[in-house]
Amino acid sequence: MKQLLLTLISTWWIALLPAQPLLMPVGKNTTVGSYSRHFQNVIAAWNNPAGLSCLPEFGAGIYAENRFLLKAASLYAVMAAVPVQAGAFGGSIMRLGNSAWYQQRISGAYGRSLGRKLGIGLQFNYETTAAQGVGSSSGIGFTGGLLWHVSEKLHTGVQAYKLSGTSPIYSGGAGFEASRDCLLTAGIINTGAVTSVTAAAYYRIVPALALEIGIATAPAYNNAAVIFYLRSLRIDIAAGFHPQLGITPSTSLIWQPATLSVAE
Repeated sequence: MKQLLLTLISTWWIALLPAQPLLMPVGKNTTVGSYSRHFQNVIAAWNNPAGLSCLPEFGAGIYAENRFLLKAASLYAVMAAVPVQAGAFGGSIMRLGNSAWYQQRISGAYGRSLGRKLGIGLQFNYETTAAQGVGSSSGIGFTGGLLWHVSEKLHTGVQAYKLSGTSPIYSGGAGFEASRDCLLTAGIINTGAVTSVTAAAYYRIVPALALEIGIATAPAYNNAAVIFYLRSLRIDIAAGFHPQLGITPSTSLIWQPATLSVAE
């Protein structure tokens, strides 16, 4: 009973965040790379299924965060992408909470390129919310995405998410590949009542090390990450900071070939 009470209190605090769906990561801006060609990876494509059009080789990722240092509000996700002709299939499973209360999403997606300039993607989501002693409820959702490569350096995209019985969530953004080691990106997300703006910068200092920083307006988040590259393995050690609720540490692992040649 104590575990359930702690979970419900934790969930209530999280729900106070305006425009923040519970299953959206807060320990890191996982959308960095979503609006690009050469910075795409399986976690970036997890946010916009159109990004699967840029992944010509198999990739897999794991993401974990301890939201606001509350054990009862830990979030875990695993995802993978398998290339096919002109695109890739992707799948993921994501879970927030513990045995007393949890919210879970299982997703399957497909993205493909439509020529040199355009990529599209569609994702199906099955979400479940369950509370101990109360029961569970489920719903089906969809995510559609589009990625437009304006030039070799400038890339834009949009996506829409809809879960049955809820209002749609719209988001979009742009990324500027200043070089093969530097990406600047900005995005916007609208949940109907609140609109949030995000911005982030990624810079690879040396082949084995990169840094990433980002901000968001509603809720007001700052985040930073140190990124290590070990052959085909990328390790992100990151943290997000909320002025009232505190720190959310996170870790992500991405495996994809170090010699990955992004789909043209």
